[in-house]
Amino acid sequence: MYDVIIIGMGMAGITAGIYAKRAGLNVLMFEKNAPGGQLQKIDTIKNYPGYVTVSGPDLSMHLFNQINELKVDFKIEEVTKIDVEDEVKKVYTASGEYTCKNIIIAVGRIPKYLGLDNEKDYLGKGVSTCATCDGALYNNEDVAVVGSGNSALSESLYLSKIAKTVYLLHRGVEFKGEDELVTKIKDTPNIKIISGVSVKKINETDGKISSVLLSNENTINIKGIFIYVGYRPDTEIFKDLEITNIEGNIITDERFETKYDNVYAIGDCIQKGVYQLVTAAAEGAIAVSELEKNN
Repeated sequence: MYDVIIIGMGMAGITAGIYAKRAGLNVLMFEKNAPGGQLQKIDTIKNYPGYVTVSGPDLSMHLFNQINELKVDFKIEEVTKIDVEDEVKKVYTASGEYTCKNIIIAVGRIPKYLGLDNEKDYLGKGVSTCATCDGALYNNEDVAVVGSGNSALSESLYLSKIAKTVYLLHRGVEFKGEDELVTKIKDTPNIKIISGVSVKKINETDGKISSVLLSNENTINIKGIFIYVGYRPDTEIFKDLEITNIEGNIITDERFETKYDNVYAIGDCIQKGVYQLVTAAAEGAIAVSELEKNN
């Protein structure tokens, strides 16, 4: 039996793993995709202490190297269910059942989509939520980015170095992202801003995206569309536990403990005021410190 099982290996989860291992706890971590979580999809980070500029994949690798150096046990498997009512907690994956005294949920968030009937049919065929992952497929092609926040702005700038033209589509008049990014967007010649529109329909030719119809009834010809319209907590498997609010964020107390004893939640999957890498890291350290007091 493990002292603690951590579900998720983003910034919050890996920080918790580091602190748990250094505290002498027997720890196991699970990640269903790649260590780093959403960090893997971020081209440039400029607000994390200690780095003037660092890419998300590079920061992910530094975090991963640190848990490897500490010999933290981990498995690249998807957790499908947890049982938390008893003193001994159980975590289930496709390969088996794992028991522990404490659980830390650090599953983060996943991208939202536009809500169009056919958009997910074209994932990998022109629709993407990760410019860092898929941008190279559109060298000297026309693409669109949907969104108005920092992610949409940053990834538009990234794509502008690869694509012929980047159409930046957003519903409002003003951008929600940082002023510095907005200025760079406006100063980049091959980024074309189209305001006050939404995507009405994705059109395809031979199974691949060829254009999109906008709400103003104009059509733009593109080869790819990158969606950055926000994120939602990746907490579907915990809904039956009744620990989430209507938006799916896990509710915790100030110690990051849920309504179940010895079940904690941290990072971008919880209800809180500030969603930043530094707060996620702090929550990982605090959660481990608190569970140590109870064991």
